[in-house]
Amino acid sequence: MAVGFGGSLLGLGVDSGWYQAVLVVHLASAVVGFGGSAVGTVMLRRAWAEGPDAAAAVRRSFEFASNRLIDMAAYLAGIAGVVAVIVGPWNFRQDWVTIAFVLYFAWLAIAHGAVRPTGARLAAALEAAAQPGSPEPAGDAERLRRRAELWSAVSNLVIVAAIVVMVTKPSW
Repeated sequence: MAVGFGGSLLGLGVDSGWYQAVLVVHLASAVVGFGGSAVGTVMLRRAWAEGPDAAAAVRRSFEFASNRLIDMAAYLAGIAGVVAVIVGPWNFRQDWVTIAFVLYFAWLAIAHGAVRPTGARLAAALEAAAQPGSPEPAGDAERLRRRAELWSAVSNLVIVAAIVVMVTKPSW
C-alpha cells in the first residue's frame, strides 16, 4: 500500500477540506447516533415515571428513532471514522484507532444485543399495562427496567471510553 504525502493514503492531511468535512460528518453522526441511544433509555425511564398511559407514545417514538435515525447515524459515524482514517494522517495500525474500532463494535453489540431488545420489551410491558383492566406494571416490567438501565449505563461507558480514546490517542 502506497502512502501519500503527510502519511495519509490519499495525501490529504488534517488541513484538507475533505478530511475536515469527513471529520464533521463523523462527529455529527456520532452525536446523533450515540446521543440518541442514550436518549432512548431516558424516554423509557420517563414513561415508567409517568405511568402506563405514556407507554404507547414512548414506544412509537423509541422504535422510530431507534430503527431509523439513531441506527443510521451510528452506522454513518463508523463509516465516516473509517474514511477519516483513510484520508487523514492516521493509519489502522495505530493503537488508538484499533481500540476505537473495538469499542465501536462493542457498542454496536451492546446496543443491538441488549439495550434495544430490553427497551422494546419494557416499552411493550408498559404499553400492555396501559390497556383497560390491566394491572400496573410490576414484576417483569421492573426487572426489564433495571436491565435496560444497566445495559444503557454500560453502553454509555463504552461511548465515553471511545471518546476518551479518540481525544487522547493513546499508544503502547
